[in-house]
Amino acid sequence: MEVLKYFSKFLGIIVLLYFVSPAAKAQVVDEVVGVVGDKIILKSEIDIEVERIKKNSEGVVPPNIFCEVLNQKLAEKLMLHKADLDSVVADEDRVTAELDYRIKKLVAQFGSEKAFENYYGKTIAEIKASNRDKVRDDMLVSEMQQKILKEVKVSPTDIKKYFNNIPDDSLPFYSSEVEIAQIIKLPEVSKEAKLNAYERIKEIRERILNGESFQTLAILYSDDHGSAKRGGELGFFSRGDMVPEFEAMSFKLRGDTVSKIIETKYGYHILQLIERKGESINVRHILIRAQTSKADLALAKQLMDSVYYRITKDTLLFEDAAKKYSDDEDSKSGGGYLRDPATGSTKVLVEELDKNLYLAIERLHPGQITEPELITLPDGSQAYRMIYLKSETKPHKANLRDDYQKYQAMAFQKKQEEVMSKWIDKYRQKYYVRIADGYITCASIEQWLKSQ
Repeated sequence: MEVLKYFSKFLGIIVLLYFVSPAAKAQVVDEVVGVVGDKIILKSEIDIEVERIKKNSEGVVPPNIFCEVLNQKLAEKLMLHKADLDSVVADEDRVTAELDYRIKKLVAQFGSEKAFENYYGKTIAEIKASNRDKVRDDMLVSEMQQKILKEVKVSPTDIKKYFNNIPDDSLPFYSSEVEIAQIIKLPEVSKEAKLNAYERIKEIRERILNGESFQTLAILYSDDHGSAKRGGELGFFSRGDMVPEFEAMSFKLRGDTVSKIIETKYGYHILQLIERKGESINVRHILIRAQTSKADLALAKQLMDSVYYRITKDTLLFEDAAKKYSDDEDSKSGGGYLRDPATGSTKVLVEELDKNLYLAIERLHPGQITEPELITLPDGSQAYRMIYLKSETKPHKANLRDDYQKYQAMAFQKKQEEVMSKWIDKYRQKYYVRIADGYITCASIEQWLKSQ
């Protein structure tokens, strides 16, 4: 069904907010182009979405993009109409949280709330007010999608059938892929090192209280090198963005006073308020980390050597060791495996690996692990890392043996599209649908015209 050709992409996409750049506003003309039940589709909705797609795809879009977006909007409005009839509602607290999240993402792109507000010529409060209904509708559409698709599953037979239906000359070639897992162990910091760090930040705080510049001392001494070059300034953030201890102290700050010393998992901090706007706040901080000693590193290596020995002697599985010993929060719960962020697959293209990671596994054969190696993490701290190469595929033509996870995901998406297509076919015939005369020539919406 043509609607799903474009609509399937919508399933995983949430448009941040519903407006266009000031430069494009003059081009947006409102007229009703479609109606589903009691839900209307304005031309401005289509124009805004088309503009967003063009921007994200660098202008490379199909010539019938307006029709495809109209097709998508008809499906959305059908779900919203059905949600009303089924008494499906969006929790207003969740709507508020989602709206705050989207604003925060956009503000981050602009660098500051002021730049964001200046660009759109509206305050944050005005932008939130004008977008609340859209965010609520987005959440209702998402909830309806989940309701419609909750029973969708694919069996091995479905996956094989999907793959076998692809013409042999249409099967793609894939680059080399690897399945790798890692264990990262941070050294335990000694009590003496923590005490020294505390005394250092205590001295810095006293110097600020005695009149020295917070910004200057942040530049000179803060271990948060990203913010240090800006005098410790973090930029605006909201509740939920920072670790609890840091967030709690940030929102307690008044005036330009210097906070008490607080401890987080990153080290010791002092903070100073720069500006607060509603539930967003901008502070500067100084971080002092407890420095690990050679003895601390030696203890971490001793533990990793023991784990390495047990794994190589088959008394401990690498996956179990990762769950128990790794300090990498992103991978430990999944047995240490790295995943393709787009598909969730444990098979990762070699060219997408970090250079140092690739060099570490370059000489491994599947089933082998590296000995514990000292590495420097992005934040400048040191840790020991051990890597397991589970599998490696050479560049090859697509096949189910090497690419099962990929085609499982594809078959699942196709099944979702089929279920959604049947649902739309069923309900669009039950409710009032009207498309403006100027748009009934779109081939992609012919199926909607049967209802008129």
